Amino acid sequence: METVVTTAAVIMLAFYGTYTLVAHGIALGFGKRWLHSRQQKDTTAAGDLPGVSIIKPIVGCDKNLKANLETFFQLSYPKCELLVCIAEPDNSPAMSVVRGLLGQYPTITAKVFVGGEVVGVNPKINNIMPAYRQAQYDLIWICDSGIAALPNTLQELVSHMTSPEVALVHQPPYVGTHVNSFPALLDKVYFGTQHLRVYLVANYFGQNCANGMSWLIRRTALEGVGGLASFSDYLAEDFTIGKALWTRRWKLAMSTMPALQNGGERTLTSYQARMVRWGRLRATMMPWPGLLEPFTECLVLGLLASVATSHLFGVGVAWFMVVHVGVWLCSDLLLLTIIEGGVVGPLWKVLGAWTLREVWTFLLFLEGVWSREVVWRGTRYRLQMGGKAVKLD
Repeated sequence: METVVTTAAVIMLAFYGTYTLVAHGIALGFGKRWLHSRQQKDTTAAGDLPGVSIIKPIVGCDKNLKANLETFFQLSYPKCELLVCIAEPDNSPAMSVVRGLLGQYPTITAKVFVGGEVVGVNPKINNIMPAYRQAQYDLIWICDSGIAALPNTLQELVSHMTSPEVALVHQPPYVGTHVNSFPALLDKVYFGTQHLRVYLVANYFGQNCANGMSWLIRRTALEGVGGLASFSDYLAEDFTIGKALWTRRWKLAMSTMPALQNGGERTLTSYQARMVRWGRLRATMMPWPGLLEPFTECLVLGLLASVATSHLFGVGVAWFMVVHVGVWLCSDLLLLTIIEGGVVGPLWKVLGAWTLREVWTFLLFLEGVWSREVVWRGTRYRLQMGGKAVKLD
């Protein structure tokens, strides 16, 4: 029995050392070298830029909708069309916002689509299908309504499309600089630490890890794997589209500029709902990696490694955890500074958000694997193994 325990402890420490060095080392090194590296560069002459169709799906009307959408009317890209897709009827508050911006920017080539087209259970795909069918250009930028763009964002995305082997360019999701509540700071810390670390490592090794909040896609490539409508039975259409393209040997490129989320009011309840929903999606699409997630988190991994170290070397569990958590925290703060492009503060609030996320994450994992039912924008779905969904409401 002693031999078995010792062997398990050695394996645990080997995994701990390998994972922490590889994950944190690559995330910090690759993140520092890549993120924001092209933001100030004009990589292509204006006359050589290809046309781009921008599709903006809108559901509801939060307080930041106008500010976010207006950034797309202010893009400096010289050859694009803006296709706004509104799920609600013509008299919705969102339509009023869109009409106001159309009047404010009459020179922008824009078109509004209302009501969508039902082709499956995915409400986002249903909403944007008419715009997708009528898009003028092969390059299509699909970007959620809660994202704010910088004037040169589209130039940066297109700069990765110079190779015909690239089918998709995606932006790592983050939270904008204006954070006015603790739940918003919690989102920022999550997307700037744990989520970003996994995102950077996966993309460093060329794996399929492309979040669909904001991505530029080559329509000819998408049509080659079945077209947009063929993914409408999946709620995580970003993962399944990325996987289909990646399997066909298309290249997926990561932007150097993060997608700046700037949604409406955030709450701890909305954070919990998103983490549980994403956890259930991962558990049905990638069961084994999903089940191993807790072993890549700070507290679970640290506790297991501390017990192993105590057994092998007699080091106190408490002392090991203090050092482990301290080093992990410093690495996360540095990674957060890299994607922010500066220090995120005040520090005591950041520490509070970081601590809450680390303590809460295992409970959210357990809640996530407990059921296959998810709620997305007020509608209930049941997930099937493989990722397809059935609408319940």
